[in-house]
Formats: sequence, C-alpha cells, structure tokens
Amino acid sequence: MNQQCVIVYLLLVACTHLSHQKSTPDSSTYVAAVVEYPPIHSTNSSETLRINSDAYVEFIKNASLRNADIIVFPEDGLTTVYLPIREKMEEWTTIIPSASANYIPCSQNTNEVSETLKKISCAARDNNIYVVINIAEKAPCYDVPCPRDKVFYYNSNVVFDRTGKIIARYRKTNLFKEYQFNVTTIPEVVSFYTDFGVKFGTFICFDILFHEPAIELTRNHQVTDFVYPTAWFSEAPFLTAVQTQMGWSFAENVNLLASGYNRPGSGNAGSGIYLGRRGIGKAIMPTAMHKDLLVLEISKINKEAKYNNNYDPMDSSTNQKKVIPFHHGTNQHVFLKHESIKAYQTSSLKGNATETICQNDFCCDFKVEIAKVDPNTKYRLVVFNGDRFYGDVKAGVRTCGIIQCSNDSISSCGSVQESETIFSNIDIMATFHNYKNSLIMPSTLNPDLLPLKNWTFLDHTHNDHIHVNMISNMRTNNLVTFGIYSRNFNKNNANRTSFYTVNYFVILLITLLLSKL
Repeated sequence: MNQQCVIVYLLLVACTHLSHQKSTPDSSTYVAAVVEYPPIHSTNSSETLRINSDAYVEFIKNASLRNADIIVFPEDGLTTVYLPIREKMEEWTTIIPSASANYIPCSQNTNEVSETLKKISCAARDNNIYVVINIAEKAPCYDVPCPRDKVFYYNSNVVFDRTGKIIARYRKTNLFKEYQFNVTTIPEVVSFYTDFGVKFGTFICFDILFHEPAIELTRNHQVTDFVYPTAWFSEAPFLTAVQTQMGWSFAENVNLLASGYNRPGSGNAGSGIYLGRRGIGKAIMPTAMHKDLLVLEISKINKEAKYNNNYDPMDSSTNQKKVIPFHHGTNQHVFLKHESIKAYQTSSLKGNATETICQNDFCCDFKVEIAKVDPNTKYRLVVFNGDRFYGDVKAGVRTCGIIQCSNDSISSCGSVQESETIFSNIDIMATFHNYKNSLIMPSTLNPDLLPLKNWTFLDHTHNDHIHVNMISNMRTNNLVTFGIYSRNFNKNNANRTSFYTVNYFVILLITLLLSKL
C-alpha cells in the first residue's frame, strides 16, 4: 500500500511539471511573481550572499511550480542594506556582463562573475523562468575620469531569461544616500523583451519619483510593464510604499511588479502587483518580519489603446481584495518617516467645507461633506507647490490633499490611526500646467498603510494643462490621506543626462589640463 502511495505521489509530481504552461506571444495574459523578503545579514559577505541566494532559489522553484513566467526580487535582497564603506565593498560585489555579451553564468566561465550570479542563473535555467535580481556590481575603470580606487560600484538590476542568460543590466540612476555607489555618466534607460510577447522596463526604488529612467520608459519608449526591486523607506502622509507603487502604476497606466525589502522596524516593507488604471492585483504591507510570494495572472496591456488615450478622462476605482492587513492591537509596526507639513498652505477641516487654497500660483478646489466627526482625530486641507528634499536630493512637488492630524497643531499632521470620522463626499480639483513634465498620482491611505477603496480619478487635458479631479462619494472612515501628489520635473534637476554629460566633460578637461602642468 505504501509503495502504491509513493507511485501515485510521483505521478502527481510529474503531472504537475508537465502541466506547466509557459505564456506565449499569443497569450492574452502572463503569470508574474514578486517576493517580499527579509534578507539575513550574517558574519561576512560570502555567508550573507550564500544564505540569501539559497532562499532565492527556493522562491524561484515555488514560483515555477505556480506557473510563473517571471519573478522579481527586492533591492539589496542578496547583500542586505548593511553594506560597508566603499573601501570594503569589493567582496560584496560582482562583475555583471552586459546583455550584449549573451553570457550565461551557469554554464560559461569566461567572465569572473560571482558564485551568487552563477547560482541564480542556474536556478532560472533549471526552473524555466525569467528572474530579476538586484545586486552590488563592480566594474573596473579604464578611462578618465576614474574614481580614486579605479573601480565603479553600482546598485544594479540583473535579468536572466529562461536559459539563465543575462538579458538586461540596469545601474541605478537616482541614489538615496548610497554613498558607496557611483552613477553612470548618462542615465541608463533599460528594457528587455520576453518570449511571451511582453517588453519590460526596469528601475530601482527611488527612481520611481524621477523622469529618468521611469517616465522616459513609459512615455518615450512606450513600455507597458515594469519590474521594480525596492527597499523603500515609507514616509507619511503621501509616500508610503504601497501607496506610491499603486499611485505610479495608476498614473502611468502600466503594470508594475514591485518586490519589497522587508524590515518593518526600520521602515522597509511593501510589495505588490499593480494593474495601472485597473487598480491593485495583489499588495501587502506587513507590520512584522515576513516573507511572501505573490503570484498573479496579468492581462497584457494593449499598447495602442494605452497611448492613444493616455490622458483622456477615466473613471476608475481601485480594487483591493487580496491584501494582508495590519494586526491592530499589537506592538508590531512599520517605522514611518514623517514629512514636515509646516511649509504647506493648510486649513483646518472642522466640518463641511468648500474652499480654494493656493500656494505659489498653484490652486486646489476642495468640496468636502462629513457625515460624522470623531473628536479624537483632526483633519486639514493642504496644498504645496515648491521644492522639498528627499534625503539630500532637491525636487519639485505639487500636492493637494486631506490629511489626518492627531490634534489641532500642524506638527501633528501625518498621523496614522483609526478614525470614526465619516466622509460622505470628497471632490478635489487641481489644474497642472505643462503636465507632460509632471508625474501626477492619486494618493490615498488608510491606517493599514494601504490605499483607500472606492474613489474616482478623472483627468482632462486642454492645450498644455490638465484638469484632475479626485472624487469619493462613498461613506469613508479611517481616512489617513486623500489627494493628488505630483512631481514637477521642471523644478528639479530633471535633465540628469545633460547634467552628467556636462559634469563628465568638465572633469575630463580639468584632468587633461592638470596632466600638462
């Protein structure tokens, strides 16, 4: 009897493998997987990379068994964020051959790639799946100007196809206090094709708030699907992880596969699969150390329909059915950064209101109806038009919204707590001039650090400007944030290509002049 059970089990396993169907160019869908992962930092670099890459292989196997065509892992998921100073980076990094080399680390030895890269390449090949990882890269510098140590270190994404071949490499453009790393002279804009007929773009974490490469890919290269490793530090009230991922996917109307680094106590958490203006496929925002594999069948985007109607009026509501909520009443939480609201133009919201609030020639019209007031939470109407700093990077922002405060003081705004205040109707309208140089996102949040449900985003273009309405006419409690968040690329160093090109030639000229002294 036991022998019969073993035979039946083996047959079932064999049938499972035989039933694995790859998506094809003719398929209307493909299957994607993203990983929320808490990396383990061990005693040294080799042990850290071994432990985490072993975990990756298990995720790859599981994703393949669930018929995934592509799997995405988080930023810093192999090395952890605890990288050493630049002088000690060598042992944490790997050479990454370019896609043009057609290199398969699993079966070729002509390049000195790391054991980690070989292991992931073999896992992609053995499980017949596209794999996207993020890892620290080293690249020898043979030209001037070079860093003092004659090597470039990059925060890089690597994409393997089903044979384990490297088909894309992207080096992060917009670093967030990552002083060990270099950036390329000209920002890289990287995409890759798959055998199931989908072209993907890729970028990393902080890149999502900038024109290069993210907006360059969506608008100039017409890429409809993205793989996005991230180790995001959530900031209330407008830039928590899932809130931002969903907002960007919705704004650009593209599929986004976001894989998050899990370290909630330090502010890192949040992964999801987002479907543009169709809303959220799956998303999680864990409050405790948590690893998870999210798998979803995704409808391919019709490129012509998307780009012919990029800014036509759209009436869309988010649909969140598959999320992991916070567990209220526990001590587990996501550590949050808080943006200072003191630079905003604000108005205290005591009850029903119809107001226009302006700052620096940018105005927002608010119509708010409140059915019930919770005296334990306060709200403000807020507007901002100006520059702010993300870490040490200056950027232009335009924002309209309703945000939660814990008391009447402006310094208490950005609080995240449950509220019994019930909003029966909200309508926020703003006009954005020169909208083609802006990223305009819906921005909503509840106490679980997940987007609110049941809202509508309408946009209508006229000449060089766009009118945007954010509307909720459903009874809504537990509101933390409701509004429109826009990055204004005209007000920051948007053209990094020109900046780095000029910078390169200035340094080159100085080097040549010094060499003649």
